[in-house]
Amino acid sequence: MQLKMPQLKHLFLLSFIIELAGFAFISSLPISDPALYASFKSEDSAIVSQSFFPMWLSIFPHNLLIASIEFIPIIGIFMFLFSIGTTAAVIAVEGTATKISGFAIFASLMLLPHSWLELPAYAVAVSTGTYIFYYLIKGTLKDHYIKIIYMYLFMVLELAFAGAIETSEILLEESAHPLYAFYMWIPAVPIIIFLIWLYRRIDSSEHVKPKKEYDEYDFNQF
Repeated sequence: MQLKMPQLKHLFLLSFIIELAGFAFISSLPISDPALYASFKSEDSAIVSQSFFPMWLSIFPHNLLIASIEFIPIIGIFMFLFSIGTTAAVIAVEGTATKISGFAIFASLMLLPHSWLELPAYAVAVSTGTYIFYYLIKGTLKDHYIKIIYMYLFMVLELAFAGAIETSEILLEESAHPLYAFYMWIPAVPIIIFLIWLYRRIDSSEHVKPKKEYDEYDFNQF
């Protein structure tokens, strides 16, 4: 029986669900690591002390590097799982150090719009990497290279938006009114809607149903 490739959008949804579940579970663990927490706080302080553009350049290229590795077949799956584990572990460590549930910290991050741009971008990367691997094995990768390029460019665009939104959130959180960070949902909502539309346009090329072909009408059948 020939293995049929799931649609790319289904691979994306599965990857995204695994990502959210992994973050939720690992971040809720009681992990204690003072050295890791001190390193995290030092790195975080160095980032948030910058102005908008340097901070964006600290966030976006780093996230793009991770996502680019996740784009690589097979290797990307391990990078995806490693990234989930290490990032969620840092959240768990922060929760233990601050006496706040790590899951509560994760949940608070999911209330901010940048999470709904950044995390799906990683799911786009690893699902496309799986897509590449399937057609590489099948020997028909050349028939799908345009879609793969578009998906990579889509991922770059999404992470660029995510970095800009996250940078703005950080600057607003450091202001006198930290809750102003939630105002970033105002530009984020149309961006997310646009990206959903764009993703569906890119992915739709292989799912257009062919027009039904009719046989020549036989007038002699009556």
